[in-house]
Amino acid sequence: MKNNLATLTQTLLAACCIALLGGTVAAQQTAAKEAKADPEAYALLKKAHDARQTFPQNFRGFAADFTFNDNGRITKGTLLYSDAKGVEVKIDGLSEEAKEWVNDQLSSMLAHRRGGDFAKGDGRYPLTFGEDDKNPLGRLLQLNDSMKSSYRVRDGQTVEVTRTMAGDKFTITVLETTLTEGGKFLPKHFTVTYFDAKTGQLKRTEMFTDAYANTSGLWVPASRRIIRAENGQVTARIIEISNVRLRDSGEQAVRK
Repeated sequence: MKNNLATLTQTLLAACCIALLGGTVAAQQTAAKEAKADPEAYALLKKAHDARQTFPQNFRGFAADFTFNDNGRITKGTLLYSDAKGVEVKIDGLSEEAKEWVNDQLSSMLAHRRGGDFAKGDGRYPLTFGEDDKNPLGRLLQLNDSMKSSYRVRDGQTVEVTRTMAGDKFTITVLETTLTEGGKFLPKHFTVTYFDAKTGQLKRTEMFTDAYANTSGLWVPASRRIIRAENGQVTARIIEISNVRLRDSGEQAVRK
């Protein structure tokens, strides 16, 4: 384990990938023996999944410039994103930790915009309802997977995700979303809160602000700001993306 910053982003990316790909077969088989799937729970989470704004299937990627402000230290770089290779970042003058952080954050933003078959992701697990506790964040759903994942869905959107992995229990809480012209949603403000999985002690909190820009009918990331509170200190980092050039833009007509 390198350091807390790298571990955080790697954990989020790993959780995202597991959700998209549906986890391991062994984990699914174990969970299936312990819970019986509820069709209504499946339908509710699928509806929230399908409400996300994602890239169209023919999206080939883009190139862009970006500025990284690390607590007042500003550097500039370029990024290239393709559906085949993912994110490639070029930036000088940063530590290895900072380079990895930038790469992981850009990868995370773009990975969450990729579509996916719900049935092959979270839908592969025996979804059930949790206790109907009338929580203001929405109806509780249990994934019944190896990471003890749970969701809360309110007004057709996923508002909260909780998972346990690598000794941490973390909860993502969506505070505000952006409504696109096509009636889909993008996360705008959300927090990630980390607890020690054994003791429940609060370890750190990060507050995210994401912005997107409609570029030739495609919603691409415009910025991500993260304010982190840990060990009595508050730090701030922001990535701002500019000069976006779509690949094969002539073939990527407006599809919302």
